[in-house]
This record gives sequence, C-alpha cells and structure tokens, in this order.
Amino acid sequence: MMCGSPLDYLDQAEEMVCTFCGKQEQGHIKCPRGHFVCDACHNKDAVKIIADIALTTELTDPFAIADLMMDNPDLPMLGCQHAHIAGGALMAALKNRRPDKITGQSIKEVFSRIDKQAHGGYCGLTGVCGITPAIGACFAVLTGSRCGKDREQKLVMEAVTQVSRVITDLTGPSCCKAYLWAALSVAVADLKENFAIELPDREGILCSYSRKHPHGCREDKCPYFKPDSGGSSGDETNLSGKVGGLLKRAVELGAEQAKIIDTKTVIVTEWVRWKCQYGSQGAKQKAVRPQMEACGIDVFETARLNGFQIDTKKETFGKWNYFALVLLE
Repeated sequence: MMCGSPLDYLDQAEEMVCTFCGKQEQGHIKCPRGHFVCDACHNKDAVKIIADIALTTELTDPFAIADLMMDNPDLPMLGCQHAHIAGGALMAALKNRRPDKITGQSIKEVFSRIDKQAHGGYCGLTGVCGITPAIGACFAVLTGSRCGKDREQKLVMEAVTQVSRVITDLTGPSCCKAYLWAALSVAVADLKENFAIELPDREGILCSYSRKHPHGCREDKCPYFKPDSGGSSGDETNLSGKVGGLLKRAVELGAEQAKIIDTKTVIVTEWVRWKCQYGSQGAKQKAVRPQMEACGIDVFETARLNGFQIDTKKETFGKWNYFALVLLE
C-alpha cells in the first residue's frame, strides 16, 4: 500500500486515519505497520488517468482500451480501479461506435455511479466485485434504466447477473485482471445480442501479471494463465550456464519477460544487408552481420514474431514498453 508490506484484510471494520489526507473512516484493509489509505486517495491518480483515456481515445475495441488503462505502471495488481477500467473501456468503445447514444457526459455519469458501489476489498466482504456494478452502470446509462422502469431495468439486471456468474467461476482467490477480461467479454456478447451493437471481442488472452498477484495466481485454473507469465519459461529458466542466469537476472532487474529467441526471427530489412556488405571483407558471403546502430531491425515484426504484444501508441500518457535485444555468440 505504502511501505510495500503485505496487507492485512480484517474481518471487522476498524476506525482508521488515512495516511495521506488524514480522513478518519471505517476500514477493512491496512498494513502491519498501521498504514491506511482511504478509497478516495487510493484511487485518485489511477482513476484520473483512466478517465482521461476513456474521454480521449478513438478506439472502439474495449479490450485495447483496457490495455491502455492497465499500462499505467502505478496501477495496483488488485483494486477497484479495475471497476473504473471496465466501465471506462466499455463506455469509451460505445461512445466511439455509437456517438448518437453515448457521450463524454455518459462516461462521467458511469464513473460517478461506480464511485458509489465499488469499494476496495468488498468482493470478499459482500461477495460483490466492483466490476459487476460498473458493467451494470454502463448498461443502465445505455438503456436509460432507473428504479421503476420495466424492460430497461431487466436488461441491466440480466447483464449484471451474467457478469457476476463469470466472476464467481474465476474466484479462488480473486483476480481483478481475470474479472475484467471476462466481464468485458460478457458485455460485448450482450450488446450484440440485445442491442445489435457490435464491438470487438478478444479470444486467446494470455496474462502477463501472474507473478504480481499478492495472494498467488490461480495458474492452471485460470483461462488466461500462461506458464511463462511475468518471466522466462520453465525450459529457459532451467538452462544451464550463463544464458539461464542472464534470463533470471533480467527479470530480477525489472523486466516483465525475458526469453531466448532464434536469430532467424530477428527481422532485418534488406537495405541493412547492403550497407553491411559495402566495404566489408565478407561482401561476397550471404551471412553478414547486421549493424544494430543502423536501426535496420524491424522491432515490431521481431517482437510479434516472438510472442510479444507491441502496438503504436496514439496517446501521450500511460505506460511505454521497452524492448531490448542481447546478441550472444
């Protein structure tokens, strides 16, 4: 939370004082050193970034928008910021797909409703993950549902029921990332079936956050788990000698993933080969060294060919991914 200590999740609420703002309130989560952060302070910076992305992005893919929001390096692994991501990503996609129905003000209204029902730790305290009412708020704004409405309210509750079901099936322990992806898939399917609104769905999601889970990843019990999440694969980690040590060291120093790739998968444009041949003793040979300083390596194609996700960014905020290539002989 603040000092990096594991958090204590309390069965009974205690009166606590927020370390940041000094506000006194009942809380269920603190660290052993007594640090407590209220929901307002805990969510403030991340939610602002999420809202900025939701209001400015031109994307219509809710999963791609959610990726942008989760790229924030200060976003916790778990937390109700993910409820804002779920609502913000879905509403932003709807706004860009159907601006006649959803506006920037609609997105702000959804965030306002999420603030009232998404609270840290309440997935365990009440059985309701904040992502569930977040998706419900999206459908309520879309349909104009409110207390006393007929079909509109039923459509919202049916969507919420489906989201709650898939989240329940993914629990043990809880994981906000898995909940988010599953909820978006349910929402996309519901929009297509009941509203004739088609948004991109995403299959084959592979999580890269497994090692960051404070309660332990569900691993093979999770449909989004990949064995090398957050680091090198088992085969690579067990490699003997300096290469295996380099992979481990890269992860220790902060790399999200380190892996061995075949040099055949390093895509180099043809003009680099011409430059290498010019004035080289090996000009008549087919195999000549690519000059890294020539910037001739196609980073995008090389990264994608080796299983990394890489895209151009339209926004000037959020997390920037860096790729490095170490050549060994």
